[in-house]
Amino acid sequence: MQIKGKVRARLEVSPSISEADLEAAAMADPTIAAAIEGQTVRKVIVRAPKLVNIVV
Repeated sequence: MQIKGKVRARLEVSPSISEADLEAAAMADPTIAAAIEGQTVRKVIVRAPKLVNIVV
């Protein structure tokens, strides 16, 4: 999982996970939640099951 293109956390998921489920799991991760706290999320790019990039 990346924020502004930099890896902030890693998450092991099933290869068959949907993009919506992967995005929800990324947003629920405490490391990611702490990193984006107080900032506006402009865009979330999901390429399941390998990448979640959060643009703030």
